[in-house]
Amino acid sequence: MKRMICVFATVALTAAVSACSGSASKEKQAESNVTETKSHASHAMLAVSGSCGMCKERIEKTAKGIEGVSVAEWNQEKQELHLHFDSGKTSLEAIGKAIAQAGHDTKTDRAPDDVYNALPGCCKYRDL
Repeated sequence: MKRMICVFATVALTAAVSACSGSASKEKQAESNVTETKSHASHAMLAVSGSCGMCKERIEKTAKGIEGVSVAEWNQEKQELHLHFDSGKTSLEAIGKAIAQAGHDTKTDRAPDDVYNALPGCCKYRDL
């Protein structure tokens, strides 16, 4: 019985320590908007402009086409691209530049006017 109580106490203490360290890492993640582990796995949110389902397909396809990107999900309402990528193979900057070259402005990169103007009418987010 004493052994069970000790095991339970150890598990509870470990969970409490994990919860405390998890909230600290969430604060750091919010500051940098990119988190990284020893295996180069990174998570980031990138502001990307768009206006419709076709934009969503284009943005996600472009991001997923970059070597090292494993997850790319664009939220139209929030205008955010949720990414998981290997920072040893690519960077948030490279992903942003590729998306801009596909016709979508990011927080740091503007799509070339000729590429933006070639988008279908429903994708003209600058005109909204």
